[in-house]
Amino acid sequence: MSKGENLKFWLRHALLPFALFVLLAGLFELTDWDLRLSAPFFDPMLQFWPYKHSWWAGGLIHTGGKYLVLLCGAGALAAWGGSFACKRLRFWRRTALFLCLSIGLGTGLVSLGKQMTNRHCPWDCDLYGGDVPYVRLFEAPPAGCKQGKCFPAGHAAGGFSLMSLYFALYRRRRLALVGLASGFGLGALFGFGQVARGAHFVSHNIWTAAICWTVALLLYAFMLRTRPMPAAEANR
Repeated sequence: MSKGENLKFWLRHALLPFALFVLLAGLFELTDWDLRLSAPFFDPMLQFWPYKHSWWAGGLIHTGGKYLVLLCGAGALAAWGGSFACKRLRFWRRTALFLCLSIGLGTGLVSLGKQMTNRHCPWDCDLYGGDVPYVRLFEAPPAGCKQGKCFPAGHAAGGFSLMSLYFALYRRRRLALVGLASGFGLGALFGFGQVARGAHFVSHNIWTAAICWTVALLLYAFMLRTRPMPAAEANR
């Protein structure tokens, strides 16, 4: 790969996404967008989140989404394991491992962040019937309050981790874009469901998307980017 192509790759996949993330994260930190976007899903009269245990947000998107991501991860793991026994799968061994690691590390880092950042869910905040004062992400956490474990957005990480399909299919551009749209769409859907339930603010999902994208990008750079093309594609 030439220096020009290499520079173009990193500009497109690292610098531009990072600039977009900084812009969005900064806007949410400096404005009340999080509160405005969560407000429609909270009933101030009854002081509760109507969709917290709904069939579509709590059941379909939250519980069903977990099983979908587990199925995808298990499928990639099975393909990786099967590649040692099936000759046709050998070329895709590294790609399958890449998907397993992208899903595992993306969701794992987000889960670790939730344990360390001490940020609370909307439903914990006094603005929404909870007992913890609302603070922005970069403000000091309330003194004497129980530890928060709601940032970044864990459930959305499962969907956003599937943006790794973009890199797994990178040399087949149309399929790669479908993979990107699928992963981003699922992450956004999972994130929307959690916002509707009062489990996360929108900004939590923005940070999660950035983490999952970075994990997939770095794994691709180390594992797949210099991988030779199969003969069938090289001869096209």
